[in-house]
Amino acid sequence: MQSEKRNLLFEPVTDPELIKYTHLQNGRTWRPEFLSMEDYTKREHLLGTCEISSTNKCQEMQKRFPEGSELLGIKYFVLKDLNLPQTSKTSQIVSSCETLNRVGWAVTPGSKGAIKPVLSACIGGVFTIPEFRAKRFGAELITRLNEYYDGISKAPGAPEFVQNIVIFLYSEVGEYYSKFGYVSRPIPVHTVEKLDAVLELYCGGNSDSDSASAEGRNIGFDCDEHFIELEKQSFVKDVQNAHSSRENAFVFTLEPSKDIFKWFHHRSLYHKKFLDPASPSRFGYALADGSHIVWHLNYWPHQRSLYILKLYLEGDTVAKKEASLKKLLAQAIQEAQEHEVKYLQFWDTELGQQDWSKPFMKFLQKVEEPSNLYQENSSRSAIRVANVKAEDIEWRNNAKFCWF
Repeated sequence: MQSEKRNLLFEPVTDPELIKYTHLQNGRTWRPEFLSMEDYTKREHLLGTCEISSTNKCQEMQKRFPEGSELLGIKYFVLKDLNLPQTSKTSQIVSSCETLNRVGWAVTPGSKGAIKPVLSACIGGVFTIPEFRAKRFGAELITRLNEYYDGISKAPGAPEFVQNIVIFLYSEVGEYYSKFGYVSRPIPVHTVEKLDAVLELYCGGNSDSDSASAEGRNIGFDCDEHFIELEKQSFVKDVQNAHSSRENAFVFTLEPSKDIFKWFHHRSLYHKKFLDPASPSRFGYALADGSHIVWHLNYWPHQRSLYILKLYLEGDTVAKKEASLKKLLAQAIQEAQEHEVKYLQFWDTELGQQDWSKPFMKFLQKVEEPSNLYQENSSRSAIRVANVKAEDIEWRNNAKFCWF
């Protein structure tokens, strides 16, 4: 992968020293102010070794994908300028990135609605060391990354699991990635500030009542496989319905997994040690019928928020689902208030686009500042599937839980 013109080398890396070096570099820009540089690199190491990041070592995945499971989990990449002096293992690194590789599902054109697992790679941590900027190293990094994954999917004898690799990302630099074949799928974000009003006027009062406790239970750190199975069934139905109306589309969704939620929980608990160490944490709430909500306490310095990661509702009528929604939102608001969190946030795909959520969205439009609703998402989602036209890609269930 060496460039003839610029003498550049793109390569995957597994050396912990090199990985820590890339985190030390991007930490200069991305480190939250409440973390020291060493704390930041420890956080990145923790996230890089948790369950979803180590899926390639999971026996269940190795059995499920005897060919291709080694590509799952977190992967690190660097771009080196070989014209620089090689005085150490890191002296030629100019840019770096990571991908979090998970199982996705896709229905492809001509498949007659059959859902197949596909490798999905979410790009994160794209960073060029400041002293090497304005030299198109970042552009070269993404170009080489595309070529790397395209090469895997096109390799002779490639297993079916990797023949349609889906790559997506969440850009904080607008449409920059469109020049590399990524088509934007922006999702608005809603910020709920009037928590007391939602609790009292929409949910119907305090969630900390005996009746609320009797009809549901807290969701633990490890979640519950039963809830994941309910989500999977819902996702399968959603993808099949999407394909039935667009048979020539490439319909994609990330596969639900409790390890995805645990990745967020690891992050939240790590930040909690520095900002909110004494208070207990809940990770969601479930009703007796399986309806449930999973949340993430986002300890960002200037706007702590409780993010809804997943909302699943049982019920055969809009009224039943809305009744469950009120109970689950009440629990989320209680959790936010116990941690002195002022905002509840969710992506429009998670809560804003369903029939049962329309009354709630109408209520918010009455009590919230208009600027709090349908906000531009600072994490602009974009997706790429090699050899599939942008207009033929349908990305379902693109919400906060997909984020990396």
